[in-house]
Amino acid sequence: MQYKPKIWSWFLVIIIVISVVTAGVRFCIFRGGSSAEPTLRFVSIIHRHGDRAPEASYPLDPYRADSFWPEGLGALLQSGKIGLHRLGTFLRQRYDGFLAAKYLPAEIFVFSSFHDRCLMSASLVLAGLYPPLGTQLWNPDLKWQPIPIHTVPLTHDDIICVSKRCPLLSKEEAKWLATIQLKLEEQGLPLPEWAHTINRDRLRSLSDIGVLKHFATPTMIKLKSVRTLFVPRKESGRGSVNIGSSSQNYSCVLIKEILMNMELKANARERFERRLHLYSAHDGTIAYLWRGLSVTSEIERSSLSYGAALIIELHEINGKHQVKILYKRSHLDDNLMVLKIEGCKDSRGKETGDLCDLDIFSSALQHVAIDNFEKACEIPIEQT
Repeated sequence: MQYKPKIWSWFLVIIIVISVVTAGVRFCIFRGGSSAEPTLRFVSIIHRHGDRAPEASYPLDPYRADSFWPEGLGALLQSGKIGLHRLGTFLRQRYDGFLAAKYLPAEIFVFSSFHDRCLMSASLVLAGLYPPLGTQLWNPDLKWQPIPIHTVPLTHDDIICVSKRCPLLSKEEAKWLATIQLKLEEQGLPLPEWAHTINRDRLRSLSDIGVLKHFATPTMIKLKSVRTLFVPRKESGRGSVNIGSSSQNYSCVLIKEILMNMELKANARERFERRLHLYSAHDGTIAYLWRGLSVTSEIERSSLSYGAALIIELHEINGKHQVKILYKRSHLDDNLMVLKIEGCKDSRGKETGDLCDLDIFSSALQHVAIDNFEKACEIPIEQT
């Protein structure tokens, strides 16, 4: 007698199949073609803010009215908000699987310039990177959740907009300007009278010399990258970090901070749960960092688009920690350019390709590493 399965058995099979297929579809949709590499261990991302309104106007400017810039000069534009949210979704797609789908405080640290456009840009990137899921969906009508963003006032910023006085840097710039003046005077022709009445500082920003002056000497390259950041050395059992303790404040070049985090991650004895450091910054930050990293290809500050990002990845391949540096030209361009670093060569003196051993990478950048801002800038002790 042939066995005929009961109706409820077929019903159960159908339910299971539908559940599996639905789960698979949801998984694929959410991952969106993730390309997170299994060798990835840590990422530092330094991005420029989104499109903004002009920072200044002039008396006959036809677009100076509030109707053109309702949120004020220098403020983030609607296109900038869209672009930086898009950057966040790009990062989710690239690092999904490496970063947890749900926001975990132990995994990420975000630092922003004090400028409103940078703080807002950081919020938008995070909104795209961590859309609320499950228990984190606190409002079904709002696909957003609050995530901490750290910053310091501009008067104390040694992190992104380096505004702290640096006597040694002032001396270097003065010597360089004197040299340039001598070269200009060698032509033997005086400037016309009208040239003495123009605002040279504004014109300087429109010329390449305004960019090149930041990197004229090795000392200027080093000091222009000075940064201070709270570096977590100890983490609680829940993975949270005690930010702000005086014992955890390290004054150093942004490069030094990036190196330190990668070394912490590579050191198996250190309990360092962090996976991503995100910096919401300016075009100048990326330009200074680019030069400080000794990237072989050139970049001009004027060519840095809104939403551009430097991405520094730490990988572990066959027991060795290696560094890859990528450049995202803007929030509109999802193609990543691999950057090469001068000095990243193997024992035979050959270029190491897209990856650079962490030890070699760190050694190649020691000439720009600063452990103490005051000492490096030759600030008298009584003024610190």
